[in-house]
Amino acid sequence: MAFGSIIAAHRSASIHPRVSPVSRATCLVIFLLLATGIIASLATGFMLASLPNILLLIIGALIIDVLLIHFAPRIVLIDTIQSALYGVLCMIIIAVCAVLAAYSLQRLDFPLRDNLLTHLDAAMGLSWPAYAHWVDNHAIVQAIFHAAYDSISLQIMLPVVVLAFLHRQDEARVYILAFAVALTITLFISALMPAVGPVVFVNRATFHILHFTGATPFHQLMRLREAGPLIQQAFPGGIATFPSFHATVAILTPLSLYRHRRICLTLVVFNLAMLGGTVSEGAHYFIDVVAGSFMAFFAYALAVHIIRLEDTLFSRDAHAARNYAPADVPA
Repeated sequence: MAFGSIIAAHRSASIHPRVSPVSRATCLVIFLLLATGIIASLATGFMLASLPNILLLIIGALIIDVLLIHFAPRIVLIDTIQSALYGVLCMIIIAVCAVLAAYSLQRLDFPLRDNLLTHLDAAMGLSWPAYAHWVDNHAIVQAIFHAAYDSISLQIMLPVVVLAFLHRQDEARVYILAFAVALTITLFISALMPAVGPVVFVNRATFHILHFTGATPFHQLMRLREAGPLIQQAFPGGIATFPSFHATVAILTPLSLYRHRRICLTLVVFNLAMLGGTVSEGAHYFIDVVAGSFMAFFAYALAVHIIRLEDTLFSRDAHAARNYAPADVPA
C-alpha cells in the first residue's frame, strides 16, 4: 500500500516540471548586491574578512539545484526538500552579499542623519528615551520583546520552509524576491542616510535590564567612516539604522503567509512584540520602524508584479499558474 502510494506520488509529480523557488529576478538582485559589494570594497580599499566564502555557498546551491532537479527521483518529499534547501541557501547567499555591500557602501561617509531622525520622532509626538525607560522598568515586557527581536533569523527562513512543505513554490518565489528587494533598497538608503542610533546619546548606566544588543555597532560604523584601507576582522553586525530591517521582517514574514491564516495570525501577534523590541532592544528610532514597515509592503507588492511579469514573459506552465494567483494580494 505504502509502495503504491510512493509510485503514485512519483507519477503525479513527474507530470509537471520542478519549479525553483528562486526566480530570475532574484538572481539579478543577488548579482547586483554582489557587484555593489565588490566594486565599493575595491574603490574604498575595504575587506570584510569575517564573511564566509560566497563561492562555496553558490557551488552548494548549484549542486542542490542540479542534482535534485535532474537526477533525484520524482517524489513529492524530494521536491519539498529540494525547494526548502535551495531556498534557504539562496537566502543565506543574499544575506552574505548584502552584508558586504552594506559595509562597503558605508565607507562612502555620507553625513550622519541622527538629528533628522530625532526630529521626525518628535514630529510624531514620540520620545525614544521615555519609551526605552518604560520598557526597562517592565521586565516581562522586555523579556517578550527580547525574545521576539532575537527571532529574526528564524523568521527570515520560516516562509521558505513552510511554503516548501505546503508545495507553494510560487509564493516562495515572491517572498524570496521581496526579501532581496527590501534588503537591497534598505542598505542603499542606510548608506545615503547613515545614523548611529539614539542609544549613543543617552547614558546606558541609567538602564537596568536593557543592553541594546541589536543597536548599530558604533565602533564598527566609525571605523568604516575613516579614510584609508581597512580590513575588518570582527564579525559584522546590523549596520543599517534607517530603515529598520527588523521592522521589515516583522511585517514581511506574516505578509508572505497571509493565505495560511493560522500561521499568519500567530506571526502577526508575535511580531507586534518584534516591532516593539526593535525600538528598545535594537535602539532604533520610531521613524526607522515606520520606514521599515512601509518597506515590507512596498517590496512585497513590487515582487508580486515582477513575478507576474516574469511568468508572462517566460510562459510558465499551467500547473505553476494554478498554484499562484497574483491578483489575490491583500490591499
